[in-house]
Amino acid sequence: MRYELVIAVFVMLAIAGAFVLPPLWRGKRGAAFAVALLLPLATVVLYKQIGNPAAIDPARRNAQPTLGQEVDALATQMRMHPDSLDGWVLLGRSRKEQQRYNDALDAYKQASRLAPKDPGLMVEMAETMTLGDPSHRIQGDALELLQQARRVDPLNQRAIWFLGIAAYQQQHFTEAAATWEPLLTLAPESTRPALRKQIDDARSHAGMPPLPAETPAVARPVLLTARVDITPELRAKLAPNDVLFVYARMPNGPPMPLAVKRVPAKDFPITIALADADGPMPTMRLSQQATVDLQARVSHSGDALPQSGDFEAAPLTATVGAKDAILLTIDRVRP
Repeated sequence: MRYELVIAVFVMLAIAGAFVLPPLWRGKRGAAFAVALLLPLATVVLYKQIGNPAAIDPARRNAQPTLGQEVDALATQMRMHPDSLDGWVLLGRSRKEQQRYNDALDAYKQASRLAPKDPGLMVEMAETMTLGDPSHRIQGDALELLQQARRVDPLNQRAIWFLGIAAYQQQHFTEAAATWEPLLTLAPESTRPALRKQIDDARSHAGMPPLPAETPAVARPVLLTARVDITPELRAKLAPNDVLFVYARMPNGPPMPLAVKRVPAKDFPITIALADADGPMPTMRLSQQATVDLQARVSHSGDALPQSGDFEAAPLTATVGAKDAILLTIDRVRP
């Protein structure tokens, strides 16, 4: 395959990710809306954090500064108050929307200084490096950042997506398909058809058959059933976009779960069935274990990686194949 064709395919994949896989790739339109909506809110937040008396000057308020001027003003504030993580992240996203990729990367590096182990920041930096590279190839430092992000958070959907693109660009089609396959379990149900097409395309280039047809859910043997409930106090604090993760892990094993389900955090109590088909890695199967650690968590960000402020249940040891449902009660806030 010619180099130009590989680049063209990458661009097509990026477009597909932007419009068909919104949880995995943030497109230009989404970024524009995000900047337009977040900048006024961020101004309030930054004012409360670091103060900005000039912001209440009527003359300034009536001047109606442009979006670019607002971003420049934010950059000035960040130079004077460099310890605001949210401010640096917002500045990085704003500069990326302006296609000022070097400035965006500088802002993300400042954010990374404050949160060096944040996989989301690693992915943002890798994406920014790739956008700023004339070839738009995921390589070098960008590739290393994505690999590091996945080591920290094996279920990070954007890291997985970009790593698959990197493998595809290098014409490592078997690796690309294998990298993307866990997303069929992790990503929202609505993205599954598009994901299957991307995976089948990579498999075709590798000389492999397409993915087997999806087996109806009734045909998948259930190995564990969790009955998940939440205390009234935390139920009252649920937001419309909160996501419930229920997952089984190998006791004292690697962080990658043996099986995971991602559903909207509503309609509690809710019953979740786990089977081998819910495992993100074909080499690590739920049916291979006698017991597992069963956990439930409400994510406010939608990310699989636990974050401070998430609601969670205490993990319980469960016997694989047990007929009775395991009750998990979400009753605490993650510190």
